[in-house]
Amino acid sequence: MPPTPAPQTVPCQYKTGKTLGSAVVKECVHITTGEYYACKVLNKKFLVGREHMVRNEIAVLKRVSAGHKNIVQLHDFFETTHNLYLVFDLCTGGELFDRICARGSYFEKDAANIVRTVTSAVKYLHDQGIVHRDLKPENILFKNKEEGADLMLADFGLSKVLDEDNFSILTTTCGTPGYMAPEIFKKAGHGKPVDIWAIGVITYFLLCGYTPFDRDSQYEEMQAICNGDYKFEPAEYWAGVSNVARNFVKKCLTIDPTNRPTAAQLLQDEWLKEDADISVKDVTSDSGAAVDLLPNVKAGFDAKGTFRKAVLGMMAVHRFQDQQHHTVDGGQTAEQKEQLVKEVEEMKREAEKEDVQEVIQPSTA
Repeated sequence: MPPTPAPQTVPCQYKTGKTLGSAVVKECVHITTGEYYACKVLNKKFLVGREHMVRNEIAVLKRVSAGHKNIVQLHDFFETTHNLYLVFDLCTGGELFDRICARGSYFEKDAANIVRTVTSAVKYLHDQGIVHRDLKPENILFKNKEEGADLMLADFGLSKVLDEDNFSILTTTCGTPGYMAPEIFKKAGHGKPVDIWAIGVITYFLLCGYTPFDRDSQYEEMQAICNGDYKFEPAEYWAGVSNVARNFVKKCLTIDPTNRPTAAQLLQDEWLKEDADISVKDVTSDSGAAVDLLPNVKAGFDAKGTFRKAVLGMMAVHRFQDQQHHTVDGGQTAEQKEQLVKEVEEMKREAEKEDVQEVIQPSTA
């Protein structure tokens, strides 16, 4: 059998630069236009067996991402021998929580405005048949540094490009599983309700500075998620939060996904209605002024964040799932899965070092 011919290459239209954030996202500039973008790097090892689907799925993401002002747009993609590069809008305004902490004050109505924007973007995705599956504050960015900059939802739909196990590994090796719904850990599905659960966790976080299932280890955190074990405590952190906001969180964090509200239903919730009485959105102090949540949110973040364990999340996820099912799915041992996690980390390091000069010639077939 003759050797497989090497793919034809052409000069890359983008110059890649510094790595952005904790994931493998690189800044890039279009050589002809001078426009700057963010480039998400995916190792092609994760696309094995799905190569024929990838271009069609990316075309869908490009079309869908252009339809909502609060969704980061996917503009282009290119590939090298080892990696696939997805070219998105470059958001320069920073992550959500950083901007909140930099403010002079922060009220419950501000949290409601943020959640309304996120929920509107999620509803749009769901209407297009796409589940985000990785909603968390780190994926909620500001478009620019201006005071009234739009919030942008990033990293949507990547589960359409990657298969289930690979997507799960990529989204949990660098972070906490704290925003994942119980059914994901139980291998009981991952439809639209997982995004509603994540909205509930994000809302809780925005109101107090820590997640509802935060524990000393990720294994304990996953147990708490599966059991729906959370409280609005310590009481002093929640004294300035309305019952309407707490009820909103409770609706989102319904254990049974079939009983969770849809994104459309959430937008009709009393807490998110734009024309709701402001007293619904803010608990007032003795002076009659709305309670500033910022001091408690900052304190909650500092107190809880200090004790997070530096553990690779996917290892804990696999151990938990294996105990739940008494077997390791996919014919892989826990040791093999942990090895795959290590390979992911190595591929991320390699992607950071890749200097893209030429890319594979797109097929005209």
